[in-house]
Order: sequence, then structure tokens, then C-alpha cells
Amino acid sequence: MKIDEYVSVSAAKVRLLEVLRRLEKHHGKIMITKNGLPKAVLISYEDFEGLLETLDILSDAKTMKGIRKGLKDIKAGKMISLEETFKD
Repeated sequence: MKIDEYVSVSAAKVRLLEVLRRLEKHHGKIMITKNGLPKAVLISYEDFEGLLETLDILSDAKTMKGIRKGLKDIKAGKMISLEETFKD
């Protein structure tokens, strides 16, 4: 996982609004450290929602079975064009 910035907990307290604005604008991940050790990661709310949605998909056996089947079909060349899909 790529961390975009490391911020100590004391600096985070002082710069919290700035850090939040940066996450809203640029997304990314900011590691909060305490005594030089990683303790938490801040991400934007949008990224958090996306992460939860991904976890929901990965934990749904039926959805994952369909995805795996689709990937197998692609590998085997079992595809139709976009035009074929939507023709009358």
C-alpha cells in the first residue's frame, strides 16, 4: 500500500482541517504516527465508501462466482462485441 504522507499525531491535531481538505481534493492515504510508529490511516470518505463496496462484492459468493465465470469466458474468447450486445 502506498502512503502519500506521514503525519505525527501531534501535527495531525494542529493540521487536521488542512489534512481533511487535502484528502477531499486529492484523495490518497495519510498515515498517522505516534512515537514514530504507524497507528492509523486517514482516507477520504469517498475512498472509504469505495473500499466498503469492494469488500461487500468480494464477500458475496454469488457475485464472485459470476465474476470468475466471466473472467474464464474472456480467457476462452467467449465474448460478443458491444454492438452485438445492443443491436435490435
